[in-house]
Amino acid sequence: MTLVSLSTKKFFVLHHLCRQFASVPHRIAMSESANFQAKCKKIGAVVTRAGTENASTSPVVALLGWNSAQDKHLAKYSEIFEQKGFDTVRIPANPFNTFMRLNRVKEISMALLDILVEMKSQQNRPFILYSFSMGGFNVFYFLNQAISTPGQWHFNSIQVMGCIFDSCPHFPGMHSLKGVQSTILEVIPNPLIKIPVWVGLAVAFPPVWLFNRDIKQLIPRTISSPLGCPELFLFCKTDPLVPDKDVWVFIEAHKNKNIKVFSKCWEISGHVQHYKNYPDEYLKLVNDFIDYCLKQHLTSRASKL
Repeated sequence: MTLVSLSTKKFFVLHHLCRQFASVPHRIAMSESANFQAKCKKIGAVVTRAGTENASTSPVVALLGWNSAQDKHLAKYSEIFEQKGFDTVRIPANPFNTFMRLNRVKEISMALLDILVEMKSQQNRPFILYSFSMGGFNVFYFLNQAISTPGQWHFNSIQVMGCIFDSCPHFPGMHSLKGVQSTILEVIPNPLIKIPVWVGLAVAFPPVWLFNRDIKQLIPRTISSPLGCPELFLFCKTDPLVPDKDVWVFIEAHKNKNIKVFSKCWEISGHVQHYKNYPDEYLKLVNDFIDYCLKQHLTSRASKL
């Protein structure tokens, strides 16, 4: 085969794949197996299927929600990708698990990974991991470790073509106690219970931080073991829970590992409030990033033919 004919073949393959991913979706009722539905229900996952003809080959987006996120709020982010014809799966985070029970977060992450593998289908669909705050980042951490560590059951089980981080990561430590207390107390409606919980967390958090290896390794391992795909960081200088300097350290570390990193740091915004405060700019940043990831992914696939 000549070089010209080979290049022509790659062009038409790339063009065909782009047309598949550009189909306009519509939401449809899911008709999943009882076993799949049970897996989703167990961890509170909501799956949205795009009703496009080529949905079985389009990317899947995993929305890893922030602590105590309501599904109606996560659904707004899901709609960004549904309009592109992508399937999505979204889960909220429990603040107590995020800060005090990382073993439970790991269990949820592995259950989510089972769901993602099933959604991958026979077409080996690519994935986008979209993490919100530390509730989502902790899930991302365990997903990362599972799919990138040789010998793990889920090693290389899914292909991630891009990662988005909204209001994360934060370097946890003893200085995190105040944020842990305020985040957990937000979900407790009874004011009489808030005081003993506040005191209890002040007593319980220090030993958790001192003796839980995963908490200490959360950031160092993720910095040292990036997935290798492009990354987008969305954060601000006025976040009361996630200092922008923490995010910048993470960004620079991954740039030094030759990861393609995009970022936007707003002067004024709030924790997981960027889409609400800057909807047009936020959408453009996310859509441009997805377009870049798709182009890289499709070019890579065409080059292997």
